[in-house]
Amino acid sequence: MKRRLGPSLRSLRASLIYRIDIWLGRSPLVQLAVLFAATAFLLVAFAAARGGADFVASIWWVTTHFMDGGTMAGDATGRPLAVFVTIAGTVTVSLLTAALASKMGERIGDLRSGANPVVEHGHVLVLGYDAKVPLLARELARSGQRCTLVILAVEDKDKIEAGLRVARGVPGSRLRAFVRTGDPRSELALMRVSAHRAKAVLVMPPLCLDDDGSLRWALATLLAMRRIAREGFHGHIVVEARRYEDAELLDLAGEPGVAGPTALPIEVIASDEVLACVLAQSTRDDASYFVLRHLLAFDGCEPYAEAVPSALVKQSFEEAHSRIVGGIVIGVRRADESVVLCPPAPTEFVLAADDSLLVLAHAQGSVRLGVALPVVSSESVAPRDAKAPRPERIAVIGVNHTLPRLLAEFAALLPAESMVTVMTDAHSNGDAVVSLASAKASRIQIRAEHARAAPLCRDGHPPVRGADAVVILGNEAENDENGDASALATLLRLRHGMLLTGEHSCRVVTELRDPRSAAHIVPRRGDCVVSSDLVAMLLAQEALDRKMAPLYRELLHSGGTSVRVHPAADYGGPGATFAEVMARARARGEVAIGLYPDPRTRGREEELAQAQLEEGGLSSEVDAWLNPPRDTRLGADSDARVVVLARPAAS
Repeated sequence: MKRRLGPSLRSLRASLIYRIDIWLGRSPLVQLAVLFAATAFLLVAFAAARGGADFVASIWWVTTHFMDGGTMAGDATGRPLAVFVTIAGTVTVSLLTAALASKMGERIGDLRSGANPVVEHGHVLVLGYDAKVPLLARELARSGQRCTLVILAVEDKDKIEAGLRVARGVPGSRLRAFVRTGDPRSELALMRVSAHRAKAVLVMPPLCLDDDGSLRWALATLLAMRRIAREGFHGHIVVEARRYEDAELLDLAGEPGVAGPTALPIEVIASDEVLACVLAQSTRDDASYFVLRHLLAFDGCEPYAEAVPSALVKQSFEEAHSRIVGGIVIGVRRADESVVLCPPAPTEFVLAADDSLLVLAHAQGSVRLGVALPVVSSESVAPRDAKAPRPERIAVIGVNHTLPRLLAEFAALLPAESMVTVMTDAHSNGDAVVSLASAKASRIQIRAEHARAAPLCRDGHPPVRGADAVVILGNEAENDENGDASALATLLRLRHGMLLTGEHSCRVVTELRDPRSAAHIVPRRGDCVVSSDLVAMLLAQEALDRKMAPLYRELLHSGGTSVRVHPAADYGGPGATFAEVMARARARGEVAIGLYPDPRTRGREEELAQAQLEEGGLSSEVDAWLNPPRDTRLGADSDARVVVLARPAAS
């Protein structure tokens, strides 16, 4: 008999263990539901076993014994049942506690791993992660606007969270930031972060990919985004491309009838193009970089779109520019979202009710109608010298992926017969880039020379000696934490060579990847450092208001309205108020937006030094001051200049 029952008992035991294993494999919510149901069944069964006329009293007796083992100590009768109920209660409560702890542990694990979903609407979603994401978050925090930032990337969540600490510490920040772990090329991962309900989606390829790999990654992410962005998607997508030539392929992902039946709103920002535009403009004068940085950053002097006041409807642009106080009207955004900066024909330009004024101001809604500017006739303003600009000599030291676009910008920006010399080592691919650029440039001469950095900067190499400007291109090895050291080493050698040769007149523009590297060297008057955080600033501006993209496109690219600086004597000289400066600038067809150098710099060294340490790119000696009060008077400084926006004909 024992032999016949042995296998049966073993089979029953194995079956019971298997059933328990299946039950434990279910979700904690199912386990909790089963345990609660079993508990309720046991309570009713024990109450029925106890008997008595009052069933409710029996339920209460069983429940107290079930939940608290010490209750049975005061029982005079029914002690065996009380012991049995208490044992059953202890086991059941233990199982309930284990199930709850398991569920809580799973939830904490999800929070730590970034696997739980995000239920948001109208948020800013970043797909991918690189060094510019913390800078982007910092700009969103500095904007003061209420914003929810969600980051979806495969990188370690704790690493990303550490990078966001600077943004979370910005005073007055209204930014909420969440990090989720997942592959942005996966539709399920995109649905988990509510990508189809985002206001703006920023696609930023990871650092670990090369240029071709980043293009393929961005394209795959866009195609995955298209599959979940149905007709109800009302946001827009901004893609960072490392190379200008990649924009055409990325645009195809949003073209209707190519990758999908409907259009997908995609704006491609090529980082090499942005940096090349700023580098090229900075060689013209050192103020351009500081002004463009202020226009791109949320630091109290950025452009906003304001509704046209009813009193200015059907009035001229001149009237709006004259009467709006608290900010400077720099242009108009039409109802079709086209942007007009510095309108060239004020007598023909009339404001409509559905237009928007583009105002350089401290914050959205901070402008109002006020007293008009002084009346200055164009006849009373001396015409600017119209002589042809002289050819310039530019030296470019180093080669990276910004070089092709930089040479293209020089070809469009520099006067005819100018010369650009690219100094490379014998192992670089600079020759091919220069040859291609030379074939496309008809107005300027572009050539390549092989030279090592050390002797080039120590013995006063001829292309450097006598150059109007020198551009030092940074190391683009993204994974090299000391990549900017090569550009800084070249800058130190160049300064040393200038001391030996007595050459101090040329402007030096240095490109760095990490903006904090700018704090590692003492700045000099006339020098500037251009860092990749400009791209993060531009991404932040377009994430919050995509309709401002045409404005920045025109300001950055050659051929449109540009930032220029002119001597303060051209606008009234010492003692003139900024209101008079604005009136005189407008009489020339320009828009005055600030002063350079900033007369307030003295006494603010500690504040600017801290900003330089945290952000980079700011000089503790010189900076621009945009949107000064109208009653600000020009000083007697012989170097004082006025910053204006001017169309090519007025430059």
